[in-house]
Amino acid sequence: MADVPAGGRRYVPMQVRVAVTGFNAIGGVMLTLALTALGVLLSGMQVDPVNQGGTGYLDFVLFFNAVLFLFPLAVVLVFLGTRVKRGEHWAWLASLVFWAFVGTMAPLLTWLLPAPLPFAVVPVCCAAGLVGLLLTPQARVHCADVDD
Repeated sequence: MADVPAGGRRYVPMQVRVAVTGFNAIGGVMLTLALTALGVLLSGMQVDPVNQGGTGYLDFVLFFNAVLFLFPLAVVLVFLGTRVKRGEHWAWLASLVFWAFVGTMAPLLTWLLPAPLPFAVVPVCCAAGLVGLLLTPQARVHCADVDD
């Protein structure tokens, strides 16, 4: 408790604050996309690729990626961000694993489901930037596993 000032708040390095802001922003975007997709699915889609001779790719993207995948990940991401800001070591490690997962799976899914290149580039750039922030010495010290 030596690094807690008189006001009772622990100092959080700028790198951690920026990373947590990124966590919250990306989580907010993912949550918005998930809720939008859920709204489209529940309102009865006017564009139905399967009935119009398409492949059903839109249904797959809306339902699986947005509703089943993005919503839980958005919740986990915001939760991890708050825990990293508190300096919890397990959350820091879990965040590194989370962003490594995103950084490897986004290009693989883009290749597997022939999607446009920005669907791989944007998540990889975000993941690399946030991992870079979390691996700075200030962030590592803030989230160090220290026995009280």
